[in-house]
Amino acid sequence: MKPKKILPFLLILIQLAAFVGQAQTVQDYSAPLKSEGPMPADFKKALQNDKAPSDYSVYLKKLIMDGRLLYGTPLNDYLDAIADNLLKDNPVLRSKIHIYILKTPIVNASSTTNGLILVNMGLIAQVSNESELAFILAHEIAHVAENHITEINEYKDKLKERDMISYYVKSQNRSREQELAADRIALERYFQSSKYSYDVINGIFDVLQYADLPFDEVPFTKKYTETDFYHFPENYYLTNIAPIQNRADMIDTLFTHPNIEKRRTAAQSIIAGLAKSGRSVYLQPEEKFQQIRNLARLECINILLTDHQYDQAIYNIHVLQQSFPDNAFLQKALAEAWYGYSKHRNNGQVSDVILSYKKVEGEMQQVSYILSKLNRVEASLLALRYAWAARQRFPENTQIAEMANDLLRDVFVKNKMKYTDFSDYPMGTNPDSIVVEEAATPDSTIGKYARIRRQNQPNKVIPTAKFKTANYMLVDIHQDSDFVSAMNNVIRIAEDEKVLDLVTQKTPADVKTLLIASPEYSFYNKSASSKQVERGKKQLLRATTTSARRLKLQTLHYAPKQVCDFSTDEYNGYVQLQQWLRDYTKGGGIEMVHHTAQNMAAAYELTGTSKICFVGNNTTSGRFFGLEKSKSLFLTLLCPYVLPVTLTTFVLPRNTTEMYFIITDFGNGKNDVTARDSQTSSINRAYTNAFIYDQLYHFVKGK
Repeated sequence: MKPKKILPFLLILIQLAAFVGQAQTVQDYSAPLKSEGPMPADFKKALQNDKAPSDYSVYLKKLIMDGRLLYGTPLNDYLDAIADNLLKDNPVLRSKIHIYILKTPIVNASSTTNGLILVNMGLIAQVSNESELAFILAHEIAHVAENHITEINEYKDKLKERDMISYYVKSQNRSREQELAADRIALERYFQSSKYSYDVINGIFDVLQYADLPFDEVPFTKKYTETDFYHFPENYYLTNIAPIQNRADMIDTLFTHPNIEKRRTAAQSIIAGLAKSGRSVYLQPEEKFQQIRNLARLECINILLTDHQYDQAIYNIHVLQQSFPDNAFLQKALAEAWYGYSKHRNNGQVSDVILSYKKVEGEMQQVSYILSKLNRVEASLLALRYAWAARQRFPENTQIAEMANDLLRDVFVKNKMKYTDFSDYPMGTNPDSIVVEEAATPDSTIGKYARIRRQNQPNKVIPTAKFKTANYMLVDIHQDSDFVSAMNNVIRIAEDEKVLDLVTQKTPADVKTLLIASPEYSFYNKSASSKQVERGKKQLLRATTTSARRLKLQTLHYAPKQVCDFSTDEYNGYVQLQQWLRDYTKGGGIEMVHHTAQNMAAAYELTGTSKICFVGNNTTSGRFFGLEKSKSLFLTLLCPYVLPVTLTTFVLPRNTTEMYFIITDFGNGKNDVTARDSQTSSINRAYTNAFIYDQLYHFVKGK
């Protein structure tokens, strides 16, 4: 082969080798990706921005402060290389384009007028090839080049702060004409000047059309929830799953975006007249794309677990295990997904973490359905089976061990089941056919203590007529010595804790620094404004920091200007903290082993503490003439001398304030302080300050 022909192959091999050397592979993936290199100037500019909420840099600031953006990773480098190919003839525009990755499983990408393009992790996870990604980037570049300004001002008054990010992640309010124009410009200008294949254009519209679906369609059969020893009732499974509907040609009159079929048809008419020769689906090695997409899919699993979207996590893990059956991360993640689901099921909050099966299409509907059918004990036992299998494979993993022990506690302590409630014989076994083996040595021939030891050894449990599915779910591990030991240990610790709670005196907290999460404040009043809510948050933060200072407790609270000065290592620690906060909040107050707790080293290094404080205030304006005012008026009629007090009651506004205060440890997820209280008064601020001080005092002094 001539040297000129060899050179391209050598370049590809060198490029692929360099990528493999710097990137995590699917097999060694164990933790979420971290940003690399210096913090971008775009981030610093956004964090310093104090403009109105309608400005997009404020949205960028919110995304940064929520820890949702990635920069400098191999995935970013891959996208940058695509942009280089698209804009090789337009270096001026290329210099204005900055691409970042938004950590969400939603399939989308977005852009701003100042050249920022945000590509969702879910999009990278779902595309089929490099050229599809190239078309999406070309589309967003067209929006930037043509200054397709997003008209968000008309929505800002309708959106609550918590909805802003959701709106930004899922959609942008561009006109249908702008979307069609961006498709045309992307194909005629940027795609045409590159070597990317036109043959993939139809495929990318398939990706967008079925954006809500999992990574693939793989049947979820009974073997993933049952064994040869037990089975669930037939009504726990759907006979027929809902077929996937074609959404391409929906009526788009009331939508900002044209429907997919219109975009597909318009794009096909454009490329029909363009030359297709000399083009390729991949301009970078195909192996590199596969690696990038697999990493994005694993990242999506992490995000789904963090956001407690357990049915989607379970099914997508199931899909990935078809290609990576022995992957360590996936087995651990599957145990975590079942564990998280069971904790919510046992706390009556399952609707928060699974989709209604009636709203799910395709094979994943089977997962959503069975998760809706399992009762608390069945959910705990199924989760315990997955956790125990992971514990056997990863005996050194403390988080898996903690989950298994927590599930044992749920089964044998919280749900009050006993060892003898679980059969050692498969479901369907006729008890009359079981032959009980006699002891080799009769009891009458051995001493008292030997008889006691024999009685304490677990005997095989024979099923009774009352046994149901749950009673057969531990057949294969019921007699395992490690399992019996772990079960007895959990029961003993629970019994000891009851005694210790009665006799143990609280000790002062050995904590010098307390991290304060962003306070929650809501004011239920028709005239309440966003400024009033923001002012309430600042008052809560000030009350907490002031009380802590009086008690000689240092506090940390990260504002945008502080994050602006972070190094990338510090930023990664901050991102870990924000992910844990989201994980904890999604838990709804359930004490559990949180998915994100296993990767908190950088967060602890940043803060120097694992104690974090949550404070919230929900204030409701009282009615002008309520029960309390009625009582005051009645007392005035009986005793006119209290008239001044009654007048004060009528003149001063009276609001009902509900407060909550929590201090928890992000290392173990256990609460040190949990307090709630409410009061109706005209001096709500004084009540709020006193409540916060009292809780901090009890925490610091151990009283």
